[in-house]
Amino acid sequence: MKFKCDRDALSEALQTVQRAVSSRPGIPALTGVHVTAQGSELVLATADLEVSARLSLEVQVGAEGVALVPARLLADMVKSFEEAPVEFEADVGQARIVCSNYEGTIRLLPAEDFPALQAPSGTKVTVSAPEFASAVSQVARAASRDEARPILTGVLLEINREGLTLVATDSYRLAVCELRATAEGEGRALVPERALTEAGRAAAAEEKGHLELYVEPSQVAFRTASLVLTSRLIEGEFPNYRQLLPDRYENKLHASRQQLMDAVKRVGLLARESSPVKMEFNALGVRLSSSSPDLGEAVEVVESKFEGDELTAAFNPNYLSDGLNAASGERVEVEVRDGLKPAVIRGDGESFVYLVMPVRLPAPVG
Repeated sequence: MKFKCDRDALSEALQTVQRAVSSRPGIPALTGVHVTAQGSELVLATADLEVSARLSLEVQVGAEGVALVPARLLADMVKSFEEAPVEFEADVGQARIVCSNYEGTIRLLPAEDFPALQAPSGTKVTVSAPEFASAVSQVARAASRDEARPILTGVLLEINREGLTLVATDSYRLAVCELRATAEGEGRALVPERALTEAGRAAAAEEKGHLELYVEPSQVAFRTASLVLTSRLIEGEFPNYRQLLPDRYENKLHASRQQLMDAVKRVGLLARESSPVKMEFNALGVRLSSSSPDLGEAVEVVESKFEGDELTAAFNPNYLSDGLNAASGERVEVEVRDGLKPAVIRGDGESFVYLVMPVRLPAPVG
């Protein structure tokens, strides 16, 4: 095979697909990028045991063919090149690469050992790519990183005729985002957070246009104009999140999202897991405070509008910051009931809801 390609386009494509490259050196074929040159198109494919990626780009094909190239080496090599066309020629066992004054060879892997990637199929959902990317960034942060609870490491996708709902929880917070979408049916898929984040990254690259999802019983595929990303699903039953969503609380804080986020960040510098950020809600707004026997203490008042009864609640500052950061718009609404029930954070509109569990404060002495 032989092709010539723009260096920047090839480098960007390799950086994209190499995120699905296996880190298991025991399966050499999965450490490679499968390169197919056909017509005027180059198709790059990578896979591990959970995720696969397939990306196409236009190149000048001199001779059609396939090759399996060590992915990370090729990506690092092309990234290091000067901005000049890259010429790639593969023969039996090795590839020759030329760019500007550089010339090198790479030993190839057996192309026949690379797994065949299936075309997307299943229940099809079409959604705005920018809106999907935004939803993923809002929700995925709430997924658990604890592999001992694999179900909570995924993001639930719920599909119905009205749209697409994304849900994630690590049992300390819950993020839910509803999107308008066109679906050919109904379904549920529990997608690994890593795979969904990569799909969100691909969707973000599509400034306009749509992303297509294909949901099957054991896997899900995401397709943009040039990329197809496939992931195995997590097996198991996701918690019934709808029963966790409370009715609207009467106690509501209306504040500048940026001011509140900055205050939580500053006050949270002195907070630790054992000493969270305390929030005292009153008619003047909210008073944030934290203290640490080893570090000191901090207090900041955010003047804002509060409706309801005066109350005090405490929260993990990182979880609180995540929710405020994920909400959209200049203003944010924080609903609270008491120091024992979860707080609800909403931005502009009703599409995104973030719940964060409070930290129980010690009972006052005396």
